[in-house]
Amino acid sequence: MAHGLLFHHFHGKGHPPSQGSLSAEGFAAMLDAVGLDRFLPAQAWRERALAGRLRPGDLCLTFDDNLRCQADIAVPVLERLGLTAFFFVNSAPLAGQPDRLELYRHFRSTRFAGVEAFYAAFEAAVGAERVEAALDGVDIDTYLAAKPFYSRADRRFRYLRDRVLSEDDYTAAMDRMIAADGLDITAVATGLWMDADTLRRLDRGGHVVGLHSHGHPTCLSALPGERQAAEWRTNRELLAGILGHAPDTAAFPCGDYDTVSLDILGGLGVRLAFRADMAAGSGSLLELPRENHSVTLARLGKGLHG
Repeated sequence: MAHGLLFHHFHGKGHPPSQGSLSAEGFAAMLDAVGLDRFLPAQAWRERALAGRLRPGDLCLTFDDNLRCQADIAVPVLERLGLTAFFFVNSAPLAGQPDRLELYRHFRSTRFAGVEAFYAAFEAAVGAERVEAALDGVDIDTYLAAKPFYSRADRRFRYLRDRVLSEDDYTAAMDRMIAADGLDITAVATGLWMDADTLRRLDRGGHVVGLHSHGHPTCLSALPGERQAAEWRTNRELLAGILGHAPDTAAFPCGDYDTVSLDILGGLGVRLAFRADMAAGSGSLLELPRENHSVTLARLGKGLHG
């Protein structure tokens, strides 16, 4: 079926490697292996979707989280290949409120020997007894089953973060680890996100800049409707002020949403919204499928380097 390919992190040009990140060379090789002629320009994919004229196999490129590494590494590749993409922007960093989720990812990617070492340190910070009690009787292998690129350890961490710990508990645990390490997160934050000028250049260059919530909650559907609405309204207002027009496309943070989320987006004039997996959903234009690039790479099986 017609769908998007989903990308997040890239390494090179001062951006460190992280779990699942791609180099410029790996990104270009992947696009070539998929088939450059299969990717529609973002504006054309949008118009074709709205008109009900998408064909099986029509692909679009999508990027989540407003990451500066996307502008520094992926965008030059797109320009060289004559491609455009959707960029879904969580706006808190644009308002001077760094996304702690991304800061924490940088921490675990750069201050540990590997992600497994981070997971062990995280569980120690939470407390071994609390972790084991929370996971007792849980079939962790079925958690996030729609995202096969997650390892068992990834699922265990995300279950603890999103289903066991409160937001305050998770933040406290991570902040304790960062304080003990001595990482200067203020300095780190300056290089993680795109700024308003970059987003305007993308918009003028034929890319589609869309909504991705304000603060990037990992479990949007767990929030009361009023808070969900505030996430999307703030996101829309900030991006409209930057771009000079209100975006009418969106992607759900972490692919999580509910019927309340759909109603809110519809009420804000959003016409297309993307999931973060290939489940069919309801067939609504607000539940469009995407395949994570890690799944695409595994399916290609051509030894493409990252």
